[in-house]
Amino acid sequence: MIRSKFLCFLASFVIFGGAASILSADHHGEKKEFGPFTAVVFDEKIIQDVRVSGNDILIKLQPDHRNNKLTMKNSMHVGGPYRKWFNEEEVFVAQENSGRAANTWTDRMQSSANYIDYYSDGKLFLRLKRK
Repeated sequence: MIRSKFLCFLASFVIFGGAASILSADHHGEKKEFGPFTAVVFDEKIIQDVRVSGNDILIKLQPDHRNNKLTMKNSMHVGGPYRKWFNEEEVFVAQENSGRAANTWTDRMQSSANYIDYYSDGKLFLRLKRK
């Protein structure tokens, strides 16, 4: 009896979108491939594109967000624990916090981590996962 109640609960959870909300919480739209990375979070309101060239990762922000304060974190596992950058900080603040030209590649990044998280004004807008 308990098992059938659990199965009914599970079925209704899936039918009414509970599972969809969990899955979409970490995925904004379809997954995009960029060289050795997959974007598992890609908020098109903030970012236009990602380019990977060798070890360099560059981003192109939407024009309305080009002056946002960007911070980055990197980790071997999704959600941390976070690794320290070359400056011994866990959170890297982009040096180009203003004055980015519209529709240009900016904020070059390099990391050997499996996950790289990009934040705009404290909101996660891009998570790259190494394949």
